[in-house]
Amino acid sequence: MDAKNKKKLGQYFTKKDLWLKPQIIEFIKNSHCSIAYDPFAGNGDLLKISNEYNIKEIRGLDIDKSLNWELNDSLKKIPHIDNAIIVTNPPYLTKYSASRKNIKIDFSYFEEHTDLYQLAIDKMLEAQDYVVAIVPETYINSKYFEKNLNRVYSVTILTENPFDDTENPVCVVCFDNVIKIPPEVKVYADSEFLNDYSYFKDLKLTPLNNYLIRFNVKKGKLALRAVDLTTNDKQIRFYEKKELKYDLSKVKNSSRLITIIDLDCSDIDIKELVSECNRILADYRNKTRDVTLSPFKGNTKDGKRRRRLDYKTARCIIEMAISNIRGGSYA
Repeated sequence: MDAKNKKKLGQYFTKKDLWLKPQIIEFIKNSHCSIAYDPFAGNGDLLKISNEYNIKEIRGLDIDKSLNWELNDSLKKIPHIDNAIIVTNPPYLTKYSASRKNIKIDFSYFEEHTDLYQLAIDKMLEAQDYVVAIVPETYINSKYFEKNLNRVYSVTILTENPFDDTENPVCVVCFDNVIKIPPEVKVYADSEFLNDYSYFKDLKLTPLNNYLIRFNVKKGKLALRAVDLTTNDKQIRFYEKKELKYDLSKVKNSSRLITIIDLDCSDIDIKELVSECNRILADYRNKTRDVTLSPFKGNTKDGKRRRRLDYKTARCIIEMAISNIRGGSYA
């Protein structure tokens, strides 16, 4: 597999050491491993770790013989190496993308996983006690995250992208050999400690489905821009439909970024509803530090990660706003 095909299959080469935050350096040191081991070595960028971190030797594997590493399909099995910590950027590729792009790949890789990086994590944890992996940031809120949660030591969201060839939002996950019950996962944004994962998990919103709320219905009066754009005046926000400067003919059943919402609540003043929805949204984003919102490619002009509001969470915000306006409790 040549470098061009590796990019096609989601193997992006890390060119910057932006991922190497202080807490990650500390994790590598505390592993007391002397070998940096990358089973998806590529150009070997992640193996350029200073010997100040106790690293004395580097070892790499790759499926591409032109890269001059030992040949190995690490999505099938990763050999164990004593006293080694895996430091890697595994391939990212969903089954849907592989099918849509007609990529020639062994689809048995996807039998129990929705993305190749998930299979890679499983193989890495089978092989080694300590793993540092750069993976898509969507990992944090995926169902797969819970599978190996008791071996996760920390998750670091990278605001600035370490890749030259993609804007895919990523995070760095550190795994150790200590089974933690209950799981205790430290969450960082770059070098800043935010909180434990349990804090963010408890804040996630789940709708009660106690009101008729339909998305992508053009006759509705409530509008939602569900994604941050690059400027501060165009962030995720609820609007009255008449306020939304958007061609409504573009709203389709599959729309996920801008939508019109139909509600069965004629007693609610739409202006009041919009105001209350945006108040709840702002409070939610402030409390969660956006960790529970889906990442979106690229950053805003002031360097913040762009986010997308999924419709499940949006539904819950609307339900809470309606209940607040009607003077009831939301439970």
